[in-house]
Amino acid sequence: MKYKGIAIFGLVIILIGGGLFFSINNNNALTAPVFYVANAGDGTISQINLQDSSPVQSISLNTEQLSHGIAISPDELVVYYGTGFQGKSLQAYHVDTKEVINELNFNEGIHGIDIHPSGKYLYVSLMAGLGEEGGVISVVDTTTFDEVAVIETDDGPAHVSVTTDGSQVWVTNVNANTVSVIDAYSYQVLATIPVGDVPNEVAVSPNFDYAFAANVNSNSLSVIDMITFEVVKEIEVGEGVHGVTVSPDGSQVWTANNHSNDVSVVDIETFTIVTTIETGSYANHISFSPDGDLAFVTHRDSNSLAVINTRKYEVIKDLELGNEPHEMTLKGMEIINDEESAKESEESEVWDASLKMRYAINGESGAEGVGIEAGFLSPYNSEHMLYTISDIDVDPFNYFAVNIGMTTHSGDLLSIPFEERVVLTNNLGAEVRPEHWIVVSNDSHHPLFLALFEKTIDKAPLLKSTDTELLLKFEPFIIDEVVELKLN
Repeated sequence: MKYKGIAIFGLVIILIGGGLFFSINNNNALTAPVFYVANAGDGTISQINLQDSSPVQSISLNTEQLSHGIAISPDELVVYYGTGFQGKSLQAYHVDTKEVINELNFNEGIHGIDIHPSGKYLYVSLMAGLGEEGGVISVVDTTTFDEVAVIETDDGPAHVSVTTDGSQVWVTNVNANTVSVIDAYSYQVLATIPVGDVPNEVAVSPNFDYAFAANVNSNSLSVIDMITFEVVKEIEVGEGVHGVTVSPDGSQVWTANNHSNDVSVVDIETFTIVTTIETGSYANHISFSPDGDLAFVTHRDSNSLAVINTRKYEVIKDLELGNEPHEMTLKGMEIINDEESAKESEESEVWDASLKMRYAINGESGAEGVGIEAGFLSPYNSEHMLYTISDIDVDPFNYFAVNIGMTTHSGDLLSIPFEERVVLTNNLGAEVRPEHWIVVSNDSHHPLFLALFEKTIDKAPLLKSTDTELLLKFEPFIIDEVVELKLN
């Protein structure tokens, strides 16, 4: 069993000169990587290394505020954060060089951040503040540090969570009392789900069964079915529930409760509270170590981090942090288990089937003896291997790919310049022409093409919501009429 950046420690409580040295002695050593905490109140990051006995390292970033959200690259070398509601910029900090290596400015403040498992994209929530209308999710390419898409969700997008397979992005809309689900590939908003009052954070299960929204003013968790996007249960937890996370094995959900200064532990199978753990003042956000042996809770008032033994439900250590600590970079640091990686749960099989069904988008049409069929390709079905046919270096995640097949009994279809005569459009009037046109089969009677289209126009998604329809249009090539092929 392994994962990147593991720091191993063993602990025993020993009395030394009137002081306590905190430690745990278990048959299996507890582990945690080096991770980072966003201190929103003073613009610093706390670096946590449990193997290092020295005080927590504070990293000054020359900014007065920090975003509540924070993320780290999969290789654990780059930390991403925002400069808060005042600075309105996204920055990338390299942990080895100790320098800010990239910056991107916005017109609104940054609240939440999460990163795609591939490390290629950041999802950044931009909002004016509590009670304010508007706000969007910005998708940022980590290589170029450019904004590639702007997605409208609902008022006040707050914290962001990406599913472990990278297929979906979930975001709480704190001013609208909703949760939005975004397809990470198409940027389509799949659902906007009413939940409790002031949802601050949403956690998604690694088992792909449920998502959990922490509703601050309702003191509750909204349990959302990840397939149907329906709220199936409302669980009363601690007062002012603010942070939420799911255990790595998907069996429990833990909440950090602002006003009751404690942590609620909920069994997911029964939806009942297992125990309540008292922690520090204003329990804010919560994360697990990748192996699930430890939980970490930030406290906004006491500016501290509680380390909890998840087997005994006991706080075993408190660390001093910066001002108003919020999220940690532990989210997404999954343990790698080589023996279990090939196993699929019943839930994951249903999840995989739902992804394939979502992209079973196709249609057919014709014109004067020419039959046309088209099918949508995506990274979630095996047909995406068609990308490898071309010599063009293409990342399939960057484009809408449409497989176009034609049939005729006479004539040479390859002589018609279809690349110049086809557009992908939606029912809102937006349209794009192919960025790449690839001849897969050069049979003159039965040619097969692969057309790659940009997914956005001026950063707005072409496939905006579930009400958006896509059509493939062929400008006149045999008859003097436009041929439309609806992609369902």
